[in-house]
Amino acid sequence: MFRKIHFFILSIISLLILLSCQKNEFIEDVHFDNSLLNNISIYANKKEIKVSYESTFDEPFIDHVMDTPPSQRIILWLEDNINHFGNMNRIVVNIQKSSIVQKDIVNQEKVAGISKKQNEYLYELNFEVKFNLYNDNNEILADTNVVVFRSTTSSKFISLNERNRVLNKLTLDSLKDLANKSEELIKLHMSEYIL
Repeated sequence: MFRKIHFFILSIISLLILLSCQKNEFIEDVHFDNSLLNNISIYANKKEIKVSYESTFDEPFIDHVMDTPPSQRIILWLEDNINHFGNMNRIVVNIQKSSIVQKDIVNQEKVAGISKKQNEYLYELNFEVKFNLYNDNNEILADTNVVVFRSTTSSKFISLNERNRVLNKLTLDSLKDLANKSEELIKLHMSEYIL
């Protein structure tokens, strides 16, 4: 009898322990690999990268909270994937905007006749990059302006790690858009000077 009670209590405790265990959710990190993005080869002797965008610490801008801000991601992509060849001309790439803005949004959702407010953040990323090709006399041969806008939402009540993952994913997706749009516009406006 004592063994049955002991076994029963031990079984209940074991069952409670098993039921109280929560599944661990592993979220993949976002990996930036410029080799997967578009390569562009331009007939130029020199490549200059300028950053006229200045990050601000004022709300609603939050690009300064990231380990590697979007402007730095653009610079790394430009250094790795914009190739230059030849013995004349100069390509100047100016990063004019690379901001992430965080805004509060309130969604009202009706579930079974009950109005429920969901507090979320809206993250908006803006990229603007200008490509200018100059000849050796400092005259503009060709230019194009690439603008990319992308946004996403997340719950207000997420961890800092999850927020960083959301921001990195937004940056990576925007960088892919920037690479594709840059290649498209450079082919359109600088077709005489590319491979």
